[in-house]
Amino acid sequence: MANELVVKTNRLNMAIHNLSLTEIRIIQLAIVDARETGNGLTPNMPLRIQATRYAEVFCTTRQTAYEVILEAETNLFERRFTFIDERDGKPVKSRWVQQVKYLDDEGAIEIILTSAVIDEIRRIDGSQTPFTEYLLKQISDLNSVYATRLYELLIQWRSVGKTPIFELNQFREQLGIGVNEYKTMNNFKVRVLDLAITQINKHTDITAGYDQHKAG
Repeated sequence: MANELVVKTNRLNMAIHNLSLTEIRIIQLAIVDARETGNGLTPNMPLRIQATRYAEVFCTTRQTAYEVILEAETNLFERRFTFIDERDGKPVKSRWVQQVKYLDDEGAIEIILTSAVIDEIRRIDGSQTPFTEYLLKQISDLNSVYATRLYELLIQWRSVGKTPIFELNQFREQLGIGVNEYKTMNNFKVRVLDLAITQINKHTDITAGYDQHKAG
């Protein structure tokens, strides 16, 4: 796992979505495997994620891995994300996977990525397309979906050392927070942002903090 890189375009990294922690991890493994093996880079080529691999990467028991993958299979097909079309600036909605199947006899999940996701993996050439990359091991100890998602958003700006100002409503959506969750700013900071930053500072290769800006 030491050299496994998650690499995706900044556009995909900044997308608005509400994946669970398990679902994010499955997509991360799929991106790693698709880029390293070439499998899964066409809309008719499935990727197989073994529960044993999930358990090894994310330090869980095999039984836990079997259970969370089975649970993810129920919801993953329905998960959507929104990104901005660079041609006209309009939002585009897409699914993450076009097909998902749980293989109970093998303890694995088999997925086929949508063409929108495949495009955001394949089009990276290192110079023309801005992209985000990080080692899978850096987020393997994060047990919060908000910490994992925040790390992805922060690591995009690692070379700069500072992010732009995030507009609050969009930032909440990028973290996967529902409109009725953590509605007050204090609740959002205490229950989401502060806890996520604590985990990131403890378990990853970056140290993060934040300043709050008020409009006007």
